Amino acid sequence: MDGQPVEHFLDIVPLKATDAKTIYSALVEFMKDKNIQISKLVGMGFDGAATFSGKHNGVQSLLKKISPHALFVHCHCHLLQLACVQAANATSGIKHVYITLTTLWKFFHYSPKRAESLKAVQQVLDLPELKVVKPSDTRWLSHERCVKAVKASYSAIVTALNNIYEQTHAPEALGISKALCRPSTLVAIYLLDYVLPQVAKLSRALQTERIDLTAITPLVDATLNTLDDAMLPAANWVLELMDAKNEIEEVTDITLTTESIATFQGQVAEPFIRMLKANISSRFISQDIVSSFGIFDPKKVPAADSSDFHTYGEDLIDVLLAHYGAELPAKTAGGDEYTKEALISRETREEWKTFRSYLSKKPKGNLHLQLKELTTSDMLSEIFPNISTLANICLSIPVSTASVERSFSKMKLIKTRIRNRIGQSQLSYLMKIAMETPETLSSTQLNDIITVWNKKPRRIAV
Repeated sequence: MDGQPVEHFLDIVPLKATDAKTIYSALVEFMKDKNIQISKLVGMGFDGAATFSGKHNGVQSLLKKISPHALFVHCHCHLLQLACVQAANATSGIKHVYITLTTLWKFFHYSPKRAESLKAVQQVLDLPELKVVKPSDTRWLSHERCVKAVKASYSAIVTALNNIYEQTHAPEALGISKALCRPSTLVAIYLLDYVLPQVAKLSRALQTERIDLTAITPLVDATLNTLDDAMLPAANWVLELMDAKNEIEEVTDITLTTESIATFQGQVAEPFIRMLKANISSRFISQDIVSSFGIFDPKKVPAADSSDFHTYGEDLIDVLLAHYGAELPAKTAGGDEYTKEALISRETREEWKTFRSYLSKKPKGNLHLQLKELTTSDMLSEIFPNISTLANICLSIPVSTASVERSFSKMKLIKTRIRNRIGQSQLSYLMKIAMETPETLSSTQLNDIITVWNKKPRRIAV
């Protein structure tokens, strides 16, 4: 719509089993009922579960038999989270801190009395009244929020733990306090408070609705370059730690020295960041087809008088033609074999040569605006029909499954433990209202809703 991909929540589909064939059959049947032509599928996004992403028997491989031109995209937000978790688990100094943070969250979360004790200490020390956030390996950005809260209330948390131990002799309080009072734990918290926000920025960018696949590589490269700064001897997080050194030592009895910080950097920080960068790089390898869409970026087109101009993009057009310009064997939903026609023609090469000249003479805008122009301009669609088709495909391929994850969050708010007997159809209706209703309704829309409501006898009239 207006050159922007549009997402809609359609329905909740009940499943008899959770294997790939059952999910595939349910999807095909559902799309058939909704008059959605699955043969026109150009992209699909799932998490990394083998049921969905399996190359041979996963849902994506079964869907590709019907629509062989479709591309499967492993949700990039899931990939980023997996890279972070794997790097932390491979670095003992960071893994132990994550375990301590999880234990700390449980200690205060499951006891309102302990939580109130922490709140009272925060008020006395004039610190923000922050709760310890649950760190989860599967919930995006949770580690970042947890570290930020613990760092902001570090002195208050240690003081509260010591007070609780003096009053109740709870061994958990003493154990967590000792773990937090280790210099290595404190230094790791400051390191993570620098590293995780950089990764979180990338994750939030990948969750935006208007991001396209070609923007991923530049964003990832920028993040990796920023992470390099954390390994410098005078990194920002090290300077911040040294500034807070005296205040922290007064409350926690932690003794920090320049030598201990340097040792931590060499033994923990550098291996962790290198592992994190390697994991991100290995998981974000660009597919040839996906990266080929980058030729439409006006900023990458050489000057018309340069030697590279007359051959620019032709090799990548050939990559796109090899996939989208080929007739591929396919199957109907009923299992009958047929040949799926190409989505673009061989004339794409000639179109590209003309379009390349058009790009070189335009102001250097960004890629997303260029793709939007190709999909909304009737003139460009008529002159460059194949190039316009490729632009539509590029904008339609999903980057992440963030909107799907949000729908699960909505479902938890609707179907609570108290409302656990809500029916399937009722839940679906409520989900559509929660997901699809605009933030503001016009007076006409409100009147229509009231009219529909009053069509049946109600105990409550509107």
